[in-house]
Amino acid sequence: MKKINLLIATLILASLAIITSCKKDKTPPTITFKGGTGYTSSDITIDQGATITFGIIAQSGSSKLQELKIVATSNNTPQTLLDSTFSADTFNNDYSIMFSSVGQSRLTFTITDKDDQTAEVALVVTSVEAISTYTQKILGSYGNLTIGSSFASADGTVYKMADALTNASKIDWLYFYGNSDLATLAAPDDADAATIFTGTNGLSNWAVRNSTRFRLVSGGAVWDNILLSSDIAAIATGTTETSVMQLAVGDIVAFKTVGNKLGVLKVSDISGTSAGTITYDVKVQK
Repeated sequence: MKKINLLIATLILASLAIITSCKKDKTPPTITFKGGTGYTSSDITIDQGATITFGIIAQSGSSKLQELKIVATSNNTPQTLLDSTFSADTFNNDYSIMFSSVGQSRLTFTITDKDDQTAEVALVVTSVEAISTYTQKILGSYGNLTIGSSFASADGTVYKMADALTNASKIDWLYFYGNSDLATLAAPDDADAATIFTGTNGLSNWAVRNSTRFRLVSGGAVWDNILLSSDIAAIATGTTETSVMQLAVGDIVAFKTVGNKLGVLKVSDISGTSAGTITYDVKVQK
């Protein structure tokens, strides 16, 4: 009986093999990111709070598509952002996602068909603390009639004195070249600056004189490594001075605005004296 049973089992297995070999092979679905303007299709670094758009194209294989799932994994914790069911041979849709937290998220887009076959695409989004960067900003000293002496770090605008008078609440500092102080950046409430910028548009006539505070960074800061808001915060400590004097090319200055925004600037050029200019780059918290 054992031999008969074994023979029967062998025959059944052989029959199953024949039946299986006759079945149509299953083809899995395919999925790709859309490319081109307006779409993100590879790893990317963005500012915290930014919204980016992903385009998804999928095609069925041997069975209709039935589900798209989007999962974001941060700190080894997955979060399902979308689980959409449908029935179609093709799929084409866009998704805009805002990244409100700082850190890395791996986004996985998985398409599933009615035979539970899957395909997926994935990328990594790195969200960093947002800063504003202004390059090659030029301020003129008090004797320069062409280039403004006042600067607003909120938007990088340089103001001439007449315009600064009516935008006083926006001004974070002024530039002048003094006889002994030489190249100087000063807060609007700095006492020496009030003796330099006089007349109708002078500081004494400003409705608001912001109390920006400075510190000359004495080494250790590498400009290209200042990328995040936290990088600025680590440097912009001890900002207690109303001005920074005798500036030189390459100097890095930390500052804190009256609104408690922290920032740093790096001097790239100083030209002339009382009618000269200073050129610098700025990185400031948004």
